[in-house]
Amino acid sequence: MYLYLEDRNTGELIEYSYYRKFNALQGYFVERFDLDNGRRIELTEETINDLYERLNDIFFNKEKAHLLLPAFPGPFFGSYNYDDIYFHYVEKSALDFYHARFLDYNKYRLYFTSDW
Repeated sequence: MYLYLEDRNTGELIEYSYYRKFNALQGYFVERFDLDNGRRIELTEETINDLYERLNDIFFNKEKAHLLLPAFPGPFFGSYNYDDIYFHYVEKSALDFYHARFLDYNKYRLYFTSDW
């Protein structure tokens, strides 16, 4: 799973962030965007803020994880447990989506994509 920036002027793709087997994040995009394998989803301000708020809430209230960003069943995308790995990904992605709120969207587009 990747977050990519696309330079609006050159079309160059720049890797913004990488997640290995964070199935809850995969599930978020599959359920909301009917994500097909390899398809890119352009992230809107609304999606970025929604994810940041969910992730930040989970960071401070771990007991809400199963409600705000539940593990996603299906092909093996990693552990389905709310364990150290899950919360490590929550912390990392909360920081990524926090910073994404301040990107220059006149210059870049931000995309989520995954290949399974």
